[in-house]
Amino acid sequence: MKEEPDIVKELRDAEKLGLLYNMIKNAIEEIKVPGEQIEKSSTYSNHIFEDLSKNTYDDSIVSVEEKYKTIFENYAIGITLVDNKERIVSWNKYTEELLNMSQNELYLTSVSLLYPPEEWQKIRSENIRQKGIKFRMETRMIRKNKGLFDVELSLCVLKGKEGKTVGSVGIIKDITKLKNIERELKTSEERYRTIFENSAIAITLTDKNERIISWNKFTEILLGFSKDELYMKPVKTLYPSEEWKKIRLENIRKKGLQNQMESRMYKKNNEIIDVDLSLSVLKNHEGKVYGSIGVFKDTSERKKIEGEIKKREEGFRIIFENINDTIAYMDNHGKVIDINNRVEELVGYKKEEIIGKNFVSLGVIKLKEIPKMIKLFKDSILNGKTVNLIDIELKHKNGNNILVEVSTRAIKENNKIKGTVIICRDISERKKAEDKIKEANKKLEEFNKILENKVKERTTEVEKLLQQKDEFIFHLSHDLRTPLTPLVAFLPLLEKKEKDPKTKENIKLLNNKVNTLKNLIEKTLKFEAIYTSSEILDIQVLNLKKEIDDSIKDQQRIYNQINIIFKNNVNSNFTIKADMLYLKEVLNNLISNAIKNSPESGKITIDAKKIDNFAEISIKDNGVGIEKDQIEHIFDEFYKTDISRHDLDSSGLGLSICKQIVLKHGGRIWAESKGFGKGSIFYFTLKLNN
Repeated sequence: MKEEPDIVKELRDAEKLGLLYNMIKNAIEEIKVPGEQIEKSSTYSNHIFEDLSKNTYDDSIVSVEEKYKTIFENYAIGITLVDNKERIVSWNKYTEELLNMSQNELYLTSVSLLYPPEEWQKIRSENIRQKGIKFRMETRMIRKNKGLFDVELSLCVLKGKEGKTVGSVGIIKDITKLKNIERELKTSEERYRTIFENSAIAITLTDKNERIISWNKFTEILLGFSKDELYMKPVKTLYPSEEWKKIRLENIRKKGLQNQMESRMYKKNNEIIDVDLSLSVLKNHEGKVYGSIGVFKDTSERKKIEGEIKKREEGFRIIFENINDTIAYMDNHGKVIDINNRVEELVGYKKEEIIGKNFVSLGVIKLKEIPKMIKLFKDSILNGKTVNLIDIELKHKNGNNILVEVSTRAIKENNKIKGTVIICRDISERKKAEDKIKEANKKLEEFNKILENKVKERTTEVEKLLQQKDEFIFHLSHDLRTPLTPLVAFLPLLEKKEKDPKTKENIKLLNNKVNTLKNLIEKTLKFEAIYTSSEILDIQVLNLKKEIDDSIKDQQRIYNQINIIFKNNVNSNFTIKADMLYLKEVLNNLISNAIKNSPESGKITIDAKKIDNFAEISIKDNGVGIEKDQIEHIFDEFYKTDISRHDLDSSGLGLSICKQIVLKHGGRIWAESKGFGKGSIFYFTLKLNN
């Protein structure tokens, strides 16, 4: 049961003494006098207490009366007395101030008018007349001309000697400031609760025994534990033993606070993560520890990145110290901030002798080079330019001169130039080598001129010999062809007229040899004409299938003798661009070659396919095949794969002629074979008619 307010206790004592009963009785009697002018002093309460003072009580009762009168008037809360009709009949001075109402406005005012209707209904619903008392009820009242305000209301019903209700006492405490503070606290609590629950860092609260009693959602996400697993869990179990010892050594209970301590924690799956840990001890008003707050942030990714950065820094430091060039970092005033070990090899000074000093004061720059260095640093530090490969002469500690190649690059931080990096490379030996190379090049140029003259002389001689060769071949072929013409014409006639079988056979053999010689002469002349000719090809759009069929018909007499089967797989709409006469020459030679190398009842297949802008034509036989070492020579002039086959009409120039024709068309030609007895495939390419 709630404890009664002190003022209510005092009023109850007064009721027992009968004082308040008399006050109410006198007040009611005054109300019943019609038309009587009531004299009002500073408050109606004074009038009532004046009446009370006339009664004949003993000294102790008078003393109590004075005591309660003082309380009534000077208490900093509103006190009202209402009659049994719920009209205000008496009040203290603070009530007027609290409600911003005068004595006339308060006197006999219905108490219900001091409350908004909904609040009065709440008070009514408490049924206080039956209960007799209601403590500290929060409600709202109407302050004249100032609107509503929050109050804490205590009500006490007053009853007469016969037990009938004669009125009630109301104690009104203004709690507007308190409610505002409560609202602000609630808003603040909600704000911090939102931060607590939605923070991307884990927050835990532990009791004095270091058991987890509260935490935010991110704690569960980070550590992987459920609510049941976390509640009352000893916080030490979240840390490896060595980490918990480190935390204990910080003596945080005594210090009260520890910020950003690096540690490691266990997740539910026993994975160990790196964390930044902040701990704050919670103490009561007596200074006794009743718990702590732990804030920890997963730094595993950051640690990983830091480790990578450290590795890279170590790697860069290794490169920095071991690179063949001298690298120095200087600030905007020319002071050396860092330099690698190569500097000692370059100028004879140790890095410890250089770091922290101005490079000019070291005396390594020769006087004549100072203007160059001034321009270099102006370009780099003032203008932020990158300077590449300037030759500067430096002075070694031992007095020797060193030629170096210098490059600079400005170092920027937040778009401000903080210094410059200088890279120096000793090029003294390179310069000597370059001088030697220049001298050698000069001699080489002179030698080249001599050699060029010699080559020109020999080229002229070769061209003259080639011309003589061409003329010789032409005249020789012409001279040979002239006596052969009558032989070619008359030997078939002699063979036809001859009756003697043996003589007839000899004439036939002679006729074959004459034709072979004639063929050789014609092929030689044709090859020479193609090889040396610069004539423009008569390029036409040709139907490839038709041209192949025509060439097969031209060879029909030969392949029918040995029952060769031809298969032309080329599409009837396949068109190419070529010189028709030259194409016939290529097809006739390749088909004739396939027939000569095929066995009786052999098979020859011709195909074509498109590859980019070219047609790739293939002629395949199942004949004698070609050995691997022969393939690279078969397109050479007068080359024969089997020189023992003299019975066949072969000049050794057919494939060479094919090669020259295909090359003139911008294509290429080649052969493939898996070896002797496994047949051959000859390929050549010509441009498509796109």
